[in-house]
Amino acid sequence: MKPIQWRRSKLGRYLRHLPRAKNIRGTWIHRIFGDRLFANELWHPTGQKFAAGMSIGAFFALMPLPVQMIAAALTAFFFKANIPAAIAGTWVSNPFTFPFCVYFQYRLGCFLSGREPMHIKDPDFFSSLSSAPMPFLVGIVPAGLILAAVTYPVTLVLWEWITRSIHAARNRRLAAYEAKKP
Repeated sequence: MKPIQWRRSKLGRYLRHLPRAKNIRGTWIHRIFGDRLFANELWHPTGQKFAAGMSIGAFFALMPLPVQMIAAALTAFFFKANIPAAIAGTWVSNPFTFPFCVYFQYRLGCFLSGREPMHIKDPDFFSSLSSAPMPFLVGIVPAGLILAAVTYPVTLVLWEWITRSIHAARNRRLAAYEAKKP
């Protein structure tokens, strides 16, 4: 797809407002991170780099940090993974999935520390979690590592499936176009 074509698409309507590399050169961001900030491997998705970025983002999604996306982007930058995928991977934890993530981290922390977990049906569950958060804190990093380890191969499989379906659709369109030619 030519650059002018994606700018005219529905997604391009929003993407064209993002700063380009020529606008970022010489700014404070460029002075801090250098020319490596503009490396294609950090911004253009390939299977391995995209999966690595998603797993980094999934790891930081389970961290109770207010700056999950920034931490994931910086880690992806230093590990040479896809930065947009790392940012998107942090969206695993959202207001709908966060209670399940907290409960999983709490149960994992209880298992690792040898404590008896409270049941979520107890009315004092969330108040006891805030007053004695040790099992939750113990379960944060292992839960993030588990999710990252699961995310990497799943993303690779999905990447292959999507690229195959895109190529198959392109070949079908090409065959239909060739059949219509006189």
